[in-house]
Amino acid sequence: MNPRPTSPIRALPSRSLLALLVAVMLCGPLVGCGRYAGLAYFFGAGRKVKIEPKYELPEGTLLIIVDDPAERVTWPRARDLLERYLGEELLAHEAVEQVVSPTAVARFRQSDPRFERYAATKLGRKLGADTVMWIEVREFFAPTEVQDTSQAASMSVSVKVLTTQEEKRADRVRLWPRDAGGEIVEAELNAIDAHKMGGNQAVARELARRGSILIGRLFYQHSVGDIDDEGI
Repeated sequence: MNPRPTSPIRALPSRSLLALLVAVMLCGPLVGCGRYAGLAYFFGAGRKVKIEPKYELPEGTLLIIVDDPAERVTWPRARDLLERYLGEELLAHEAVEQVVSPTAVARFRQSDPRFERYAATKLGRKLGADTVMWIEVREFFAPTEVQDTSQAASMSVSVKVLTTQEEKRADRVRLWPRDAGGEIVEAELNAIDAHKMGGNQAVARELARRGSILIGRLFYQHSVGDIDDEGI
């Protein structure tokens, strides 16, 4: 005798089943159910869904550099924090073997007056890195007085992964992404969250923290629920 097939609904965990029933009851009489989709997520549906990395970083040592050519970052310390937080994020999730320490980068920056003129790949070789993650600030907005309740602070960056191998042709130095403009990542803080920070320096620090997590997730597997769980 063939075993009786299991209903997909009966196979759901009780918490997910409850979420599904609530969503169905709420959405039944409505044409659009988008506003209630979050309820199912809140009760656990979808939190185990895994998002694969967009790119797996090569083996070896990684150098992370945040470049702000237009000097958009109003609190320059935020760039250093983004480099540090991102390195910690990638190491914590085993997305990379080693990261050149921010201390080593700062020491080299102070000792070599040509630091800012080096190409990313040459800078990586001088610091003993096999790969460089080049992050360029596109936009940075952290006002002292918050008036817009929809978007109080934001940061937008482009991310590129480059190899330091000298034998690579110039057009093959970029490993990822294919788009020459890089992968765009945006971190935001609404007015309520910004007010809780207590100052633009704290806001800039929080943008760096959020940005590091969002950039890091490009390179390791994570759950859908992690974003809400970590307050992003």
